Amino acid sequence: MHPESTVDVPDEADVPAEDFHQSAGRFRLLAGRGDPVRLLRVGGPRGRWATALLEDAGRDGWFLWKGPAGTPHPELLSALLSGVSQLGPATLVLLPEWDFPEVLEAAGYRPAPPYATGLVPTYGGAEAILARMRPSTRSRVRRALRSGLEFAADPGRIDEFYDFYAPAMIRADSPDLAPLDLLRDLLAHPSVHLFTALSEGRVAAGSICFENRSSLEARFVATHPDHRVDGSMNYVHFETIEWAADRGLAHFDLSGISTGEVDGKTAGINRFKLGFGCSVLHYPTYVRSAG
Repeated sequence: MHPESTVDVPDEADVPAEDFHQSAGRFRLLAGRGDPVRLLRVGGPRGRWATALLEDAGRDGWFLWKGPAGTPHPELLSALLSGVSQLGPATLVLLPEWDFPEVLEAAGYRPAPPYATGLVPTYGGAEAILARMRPSTRSRVRRALRSGLEFAADPGRIDEFYDFYAPAMIRADSPDLAPLDLLRDLLAHPSVHLFTALSEGRVAAGSICFENRSSLEARFVATHPDHRVDGSMNYVHFETIEWAADRGLAHFDLSGISTGEVDGKTAGINRFKLGFGCSVLHYPTYVRSAG
């Protein structure tokens, strides 16, 4: 099996739409913006196939996020890795079913700290969702529900959201600040949504989420400074969990739980996320240096 690397992927070559992070649709979006990306494809016997979308992370090399897509199999992974080796250093955040340590070691990869995220079940309806929360989180959601906040899924609110999202990321010295044009491009994709809490018609908190596989993944979140203590973000997440359930998505993915020793700020973020009653899923992570 030899990997195919492509820069121009036809529509009919797409992987299943639910694999958003590995999809040709996402590839076309990033490539259309001029971002350096590669989409590797391999095929095997009995119709098995796999695809891996890699992004150039600059000095850190190439990056695979929550992949590959396709049929988990050691031979397919080995073939993909042979294609990745032609690109240079790489970091792979793998779906757990693609963790074949012997194959990765043979290709020169070494284990790195796993990426951990929190998955909140969506089943059972509103009261069941509330019951799974920690008491403090549940109390904030109930208070927000009584306050008159309104829930909206409206990509047209992106400019208003960005007005407080960007300053919040800058204050936090976050390396993940997304430019406004990228968020607009993402929201044009049918798997990407902006969910907001509205207070008197204005955005109090918001979350840009991806539909990916069986989860709805919160990726870009922020709360307006005037609404930091009124439970607006708790409310957004609660309503978003219900929205995911209505779409048949089994989990709401809180996108990252820090493990090991953490500072006070990170510990507070962890408490906020864990308050929704999530279980922690670890994604195996591997790195390969140059040479």
